Amino acid sequence: MDQHRGDQPPPRRITINDRRTLHPEAAAAKPAGVNPQAAAPESPAGPDAPTPPARPAAPAAPAEPNPLEAQLEAARAEAAGYLDDLQRLKAEFDNYRKRIVKEQTGLLERASASLLHRLLPVLDNFELAVASAEESREFDRMLKGIEMVFGELKEVLTAEGLTPIGAKGHAFDPNYHEAALQVDGEDDGEPYVAEELRSGYTYKGRVLRPSMVKVARRHTG
Repeated sequence: MDQHRGDQPPPRRITINDRRTLHPEAAAAKPAGVNPQAAAPESPAGPDAPTPPARPAAPAAPAEPNPLEAQLEAARAEAAGYLDDLQRLKAEFDNYRKRIVKEQTGLLERASASLLHRLLPVLDNFELAVASAEESREFDRMLKGIEMVFGELKEVLTAEGLTPIGAKGHAFDPNYHEAALQVDGEDDGEPYVAEELRSGYTYKGRVLRPSMVKVARRHTG
């Protein structure tokens, strides 16, 4: 316990109620239960002060690219390239086909023209033979003229690659001979051409028309 000098009483401690009594305006300004530090300070500029501008929002982060969309775009671009190539090839093939058809048609026309040109002298000789036969009425002279024209015709066709097929007396070959008739008999030997009914020809080694023949069998005795 504190010791006090003389007869002076010890100093009295000031309580909260004494502070309210000494400073009533402070007690009224600060109601009980309110934290003075938590109260928002009034703006020094007053209620009519302009509102400060709002801060701009932060830009959104860019979305990550979808790998499937990138693959789809690449596939579309590749398909478009293939379509362009296909259309170009189709156009080139159409032009090539038209050119080939035109060239083949031209070759056939030139070949036909060449053959017809070589047959014109034969036609002229036929006209002369007929005119001479009408004037003379001689059978031998007419026959001689026809044989001469026939020989010229055969020469032209042979030069063009036409070759007659051997038939009479030859062994029957179904690749070159067409059996129109068959002679009945007791012989059972190898079949052969007994008679030629219509001539056959090959053109440059290929059968153009087989010979129409009568077939018989050789005697084996």
